[in-house]
Amino acid sequence: MKKILTLFAILAGAIGLQAQPAGGFGGFQMPKIDVHCSEKFADIDYAGDGEVYHQLDVYLPRMQKASYPVVVHIYGSAWYSNNSKGMADLGTIVNALLDAGYAVVTPNHRSSADAKFPAQIQDIKGVIRWVRAHAAQYRFDTSFIATSGFSSGGHLSSLAATSGNVPSLEGNVGGNLEFSSRVDAACDWSGPVDLNYMSCGAAEDTWNHAPEEAVMGFSFKGNEERFKALNATNYIDPSDPPVVIFHGTADNVVPHCQGSHFYELLDQAGIRTELYLVDGGGHGFNMYTEYTLRSMTNFMDKVRTEKGGTFVTGTNPVITNAFSADPSAHVFNGRIYLYPSHDIPTVKYQGDQPWFCMSDYHVYSSDDLTHWTDHGNIVDQKDVPWGNPTAYSMWAPDCVEKAGKYYFYFPNAPGRGRGFGFGIGVAVSDTPYGPFKIHENTVQGTGGIDPCVFKDNDGTIYIIWSGMGLRGAKLAANMTEIEGPAVRLDETFPKGQTEGPFMFRRGDKYYLTYPWVRLDGGTETLCYAMADSPLGPYEFKGVFMDESPTECWTNHHSFVEFKGQWYLFYHHNDFSPDFDKNRSVRIDKVSFREDGTIIPVKPTWRGVGYFKASDELNIDRYSECVGAKIDFLDEYNYFAGWKTRFTQPYDRVRFNEVDFGAKAPKSIVFRTKGNGAVLNVTVGAGKPVACKVPASADWTEVVLPAKLGKAVGMQDVTVELVSGSAEVDWISFR
Repeated sequence: MKKILTLFAILAGAIGLQAQPAGGFGGFQMPKIDVHCSEKFADIDYAGDGEVYHQLDVYLPRMQKASYPVVVHIYGSAWYSNNSKGMADLGTIVNALLDAGYAVVTPNHRSSADAKFPAQIQDIKGVIRWVRAHAAQYRFDTSFIATSGFSSGGHLSSLAATSGNVPSLEGNVGGNLEFSSRVDAACDWSGPVDLNYMSCGAAEDTWNHAPEEAVMGFSFKGNEERFKALNATNYIDPSDPPVVIFHGTADNVVPHCQGSHFYELLDQAGIRTELYLVDGGGHGFNMYTEYTLRSMTNFMDKVRTEKGGTFVTGTNPVITNAFSADPSAHVFNGRIYLYPSHDIPTVKYQGDQPWFCMSDYHVYSSDDLTHWTDHGNIVDQKDVPWGNPTAYSMWAPDCVEKAGKYYFYFPNAPGRGRGFGFGIGVAVSDTPYGPFKIHENTVQGTGGIDPCVFKDNDGTIYIIWSGMGLRGAKLAANMTEIEGPAVRLDETFPKGQTEGPFMFRRGDKYYLTYPWVRLDGGTETLCYAMADSPLGPYEFKGVFMDESPTECWTNHHSFVEFKGQWYLFYHHNDFSPDFDKNRSVRIDKVSFREDGTIIPVKPTWRGVGYFKASDELNIDRYSECVGAKIDFLDEYNYFAGWKTRFTQPYDRVRFNEVDFGAKAPKSIVFRTKGNGAVLNVTVGAGKPVACKVPASADWTEVVLPAKLGKAVGMQDVTVELVSGSAEVDWISFR
């Protein structure tokens, strides 16, 4: 499988953070650092032998979660130090990982004076087993454990990744041998990964091999074959985890050919890898910028999430584990499939904030609009044969079924030498969720962004896209080119920026819907036109969703009929209030007038999902709110969701459509904190039930008996403050 990935050259003028001056294989960093953690556990003996070189520190992020993915970050010292965990790039790499939500473990390891190789990698493998063995105690999420390291730490991080199946390097440090020492990803910062290649392939080896000779215990000259045991490159296997590499072109301690060489060997083995060559970067100098550190955490995030998983959400926004935008929804085989684009958090770069940064696509599915499955990464920019693998322009996609095959259409910037503008590509699968095989070329006759594919009742398939206006054409039988010339669809529409078309049919009418900027300096509305045939002519009908009240740019959407109800999928910047280019998908119900025109849709927090009374009801996603305030649960992690603040009498929220079943519950459960309050809970038209929640400085689950005799069937729930004050995360009925 093709695994060629990105080779970046980053300008030395990028915004710099705290850099490390060079010094041997390792760097130097002042130990008094503001580490962005909520908790630190220091000097833990991971081997049980009381030695300082077998101690580690644990840092937990400021954001509050039940558990955290883990990165073991290893200091650089040319293997000369056995006690540098307190200077392990804390102000740069470690803080970036903590801010991204990763727990960080910084271990000591034996130096070359304490023991010879492979003692050092055996120590690191002991640390990884220790992490798995102590997951519950330190809230580690062991579904993702990665290594990272600078210089000799980069060597050990890389070696941990490539030697996961090498018994001779395993050792038994700390025991816990029932646990694996394999990792799920690795990051190499300026590491010497092939000590036999330090002269970069020159005919004569002129490198000073003192550090590695010290750790191996014998001279390099005459023992070149024996030295290969130290090399991370020596153990590369196709089953190895993904690796991201950072190396400076001006590194005078470890030559940057080490990073390039490692990248090429990993790529040849089919291992997912990215290489960032930093122009002007030294051995620490100019290496740690917002750009490189964000690239590291984005890589970790992508590896961690690309396999997908399941989650539950029946409120808006609907996807709560990642940014998502441009949602295209379809019903295939009685199940709803959602094909959004995937915003990636970006950084300010030379004064600018990059817009709409996207490199891959996931597909999600549900049979009830509440319980969702993330089927993982289906198409990635690195795998597009005709595309630019570094463009980050995998924008709004769409999917259609034909004869049992599923055709996924997407835009991308073409590779160098392939002209200007955007191309539209297609990938094919036997299932709606992949795996998808990408066609070698763009869809001939098209060129632009935001493709929409529409299948008419007679099986004819059309493609519509944005490019010098809204254009459409029939797709040929091979689904890789259009049949005849493209047709301009919007020439009679009101002026203003247009993009993102979506076409659907209802009865005998065809609807062409699209985002439209109707006001100079304004943001996008959603509007539509109607016709009697797919390619028009269309009559403009108006706006069905107004501009965002928070001025979010943009909006993009799709319509789908599912189990007798029409729904609008669209997006907003709910999880990114300070930057509206990181967006999240929402869903709301749609209704039509008798003449087929669309009744304007009002965005809701409540959304459309189904809830049982026994579920955790996030009342901050309200149907109605009077007085109460809604804030984020965690200022460091917006994906944790929201809370409701009740501060004044009569503050209230209403949460619609909760199924109480056939039997009334006997208690109400609150997850709450604050000064203590009396809250009235009303189910439907029943009598209010007074609930006294005690004062608590921390989030606490409070179970209160309640008489709710008529609370059966589908009901609305209202919570209103009587006295005191409280914050509520969720309520539930048991």
